[in-house]
Amino acid sequence: MRHPTHAKLPANMLLYMGLIALTFGITSMAVPEFTLKIIILSIGIIIGLSGLTTLIMRLKHKSKKKFLQILSIIGSFLIIFFGLALAVYPTTFIEIFIIVLGIAIILGGISQLALSLSFFPLSYTAKVFVAFSILMIIAGTVMALNPFNAIKGITIFFGIVMTVFGLLNVIMSFWLRTEISHFNKLEKEAHQTIIEIEAETTDTHNASNENEKTEE
Repeated sequence: MRHPTHAKLPANMLLYMGLIALTFGITSMAVPEFTLKIIILSIGIIIGLSGLTTLIMRLKHKSKKKFLQILSIIGSFLIIFFGLALAVYPTTFIEIFIIVLGIAIILGGISQLALSLSFFPLSYTAKVFVAFSILMIIAGTVMALNPFNAIKGITIFFGIVMTVFGLLNVIMSFWLRTEISHFNKLEKEAHQTIIEIEAETTDTHNASNENEKTEE
């Protein structure tokens, strides 16, 4: 095991990571709509800032080729506008994403159902695939027709995962601290034992010297 002074750092990191994950997980479960809006808002701000940075860099370092210069500036403005759109209308973009995802799941379920039904008579495995395909179609339909509730469900599930992850990190941090404390105790006891053995050896050596002098 590494020295305790080096082991304290990962214990602290586990604790901080666990607390952050717990906070995010509980917030996701309590107010999923707010959490998703904050995530999309943050993504929008990051994208907008990256576009702004690219634009500033392009204006400072102009290219000799005018076409590339203009194309790069237009691209930077498009990135900035897209970031602003995400930040201003986060709910709309989330719902669009869930609808597209729902349609993709429906199409995947239909193709899997068609493939499963092509094997006739149906084996036990084929029946399982048919049932799973139908569930996919139903889930995709619910997501596409009611994206807001689907968003809430996905966010709550993510919040549960983050909460469990946070709890495990916090528990592990305290376990690691206990192990460090136990290691310190053993190290102290071993050091004390060494000192006592050295003291006894010294006393024995001194007694032997005194006996030798007396005999002389």
